[in-house]
Amino acid sequence: MPNVKTNALLPKGEENGLADIAGILVAEGAGRAPKRLRAAIVIFDTKRVGIESDTGEENATVRFRRVEVLLAADLGAAEKLIRRALEARSGQTTLELELEDEIRQAFDQMKEPDSPEDPDEGKGGKGQGGKK
Repeated sequence: MPNVKTNALLPKGEENGLADIAGILVAEGAGRAPKRLRAAIVIFDTKRVGIESDTGEENATVRFRRVEVLLAADLGAAEKLIRRALEARSGQTTLELELEDEIRQAFDQMKEPDSPEDPDEGKGGKGQGGKK
């Protein structure tokens, strides 16, 4: 099975969203700040392919065309997307994001029956509740 490697070079200029947090990353790496995980979204393509002459192993090297650090408010959606991609890659059955959201909201409301949040809000529903 072919392997994938990353190109150490990130895009230059506006396409490199990591540049905005470079100072924070350096502080974490130098031990001046606690290390933490972050999520990013990337656009990439294939830079080159190669074959290891000793093993015959095929390798694709990818190049990052754009990298953007995700906002904290988007992490919930990112978690769903990564879960869906993993499920699809592993062959598990997945639901559409809209259906997953509807089910989650319905169950959240069932868990908190006094919650003023209406799962139909934002979809043309006539719920009376507002956001918490």
